[in-house]
Amino acid sequence: MSPGLLGRTPKSLRVGLAKLVRPTPKALSAGIRGREIERLERHGKLLMLKMAGSGVWAIHLGMTGQVILAETKPKVKHVHITVGFDDDGPNLYFRDPRQFGFMAWCPDRASLEAGPLANMGPDALGMDQALFLERLSGRGGKLKSLLLDQRVLAGVGNIYADESLHRAGLNPLSRPCDLSQEQLCNLHDHLQETLNEALARGGSSVSNFVDAHGRPGTFQHAHRVYKRGGQPCPACGAPIERIVVAGRSTHFCPHCQK
Repeated sequence: MSPGLLGRTPKSLRVGLAKLVRPTPKALSAGIRGREIERLERHGKLLMLKMAGSGVWAIHLGMTGQVILAETKPKVKHVHITVGFDDDGPNLYFRDPRQFGFMAWCPDRASLEAGPLANMGPDALGMDQALFLERLSGRGGKLKSLLLDQRVLAGVGNIYADESLHRAGLNPLSRPCDLSQEQLCNLHDHLQETLNEALARGGSSVSNFVDAHGRPGTFQHAHRVYKRGGQPCPACGAPIERIVVAGRSTHFCPHCQK
């Protein structure tokens, strides 16, 4: 989350698509205006901005949500919310092409946990092996589906599930209940490796993703399987296959990930 928000005070809110605001644009505006942003936290794809006095301004990125800080409105489609600040510095623009994200005003911890944090599993980034095993061991669902299930692990996206599974040598259709503890621990380690590497490289700009300052990520240059269907696997040379799992495009090597 951008440190460019810390210590700033919202003064205006413009909402172009009311369904992306909870409970209402009026409630969000009343909650954040005139309150300094004191602390920044993240849980999975949920950004939590602790405001002075009390309350949390929550921003859920969903599948395609982006927070952009800029002096003027970005020349891109699907910018639905604009927040101005009393220092007249860069505005915050919320862009979400697929509209699964949202902003919410949570006046207290209880409303945060009952609202944006409801049904979210523990944050995947930094999760230790013991907790990872607790969340996955013995489950009968498809491994790829479970990695994407935000109720199981919060914050694993489609790209990073595919890339982690390839690094761990596990088939996306395999089931945790059929895997050894060693295999699951190996997946945990490669998931952490993948997430941290992606974070260090600013994410993956495979279509239109940019960071809060409009800069594209570079992790897409390190992709081994994602969106590389038909191309040779970088590990063995076999053609990478594409299937659909949990409604999401899934890429894997049938030789390395039997």
